[in-house]
Amino acid sequence: MGRVNLFVIGVNKAGTSWLYHLLSKHPDIYMSDVKELFFFGTDREGPTNLKAYHRHFDFNESHSYYGEATATYYREPAVATEIASYNSNAKLIAIVRDPIERTRSHFQYHKQLGIIDEEQPLQTIFERDPSPYLANSHYETALPAFRRQFGRDQFSVVSLEESKANPEAFWSDLLAFLDLSSVPCPDPDAEPENPTGSASFRWVYRTIMQPIKHHVPAFYKWMLQSTAVRQTKLGLLRLLGQAEKEPIPQNVKERLRQEFAPTYAYLSDLGFESYDSN
Repeated sequence: MGRVNLFVIGVNKAGTSWLYHLLSKHPDIYMSDVKELFFFGTDREGPTNLKAYHRHFDFNESHSYYGEATATYYREPAVATEIASYNSNAKLIAIVRDPIERTRSHFQYHKQLGIIDEEQPLQTIFERDPSPYLANSHYETALPAFRRQFGRDQFSVVSLEESKANPEAFWSDLLAFLDLSSVPCPDPDAEPENPTGSASFRWVYRTIMQPIKHHVPAFYKWMLQSTAVRQTKLGLLRLLGQAEKEPIPQNVKERLRQEFAPTYAYLSDLGFESYDSN
């Protein structure tokens, strides 16, 4: 029986959708028919058994890698052990983003989903303890478990900012990590992302999608994977615009810099030059 051997484990709101589609362009990689499968960890929204999980992959085709991307796997260190038990030879990738920018994007995305009020200011993220918006950006606490479990040869951390700044070098390094033949780098700007929309888009999204999500969750999940729905969403984004970065008050920015000082140090230790906490 075939086994999944490539996992994009996160980070949410850091480019996992973009990376999923980019990987799918390589002829020797088969990415799952649904992006997020939620099979490992406690957030089990997806397949409930191995047989159902494997239905998302065509193991009859000949590929070096069968991969999936679930942006929340990285949150739970126990997932590293789970994946190793499933396939100890798997390779894992985590894509990171400036922690302050990831936090802001996560916060705005939850406005789109209706989880928080549209008028709620960013500084309210400090009112919850623990705050998911802050916790999800502390890569230094989440990712080391995966490095310990799989080692450098099987676990790679990549940077959204650096991959966008030099896509050719990023693609070359990625293929070297996967030990795959060189193929031309796909146009990174042509790959789908999962951007947060403007306030107008977020209102439309909540009005249409939230009732469906609450009352017909199975249909809602299907809609998220539908090409027609995705194209409609992109059309609305072009019409109504993407979210503008909410200005961060200076006192909040300073507090965030202090909060993520260990995160920036961790990113620096990984060799990334795009991040500066100052």
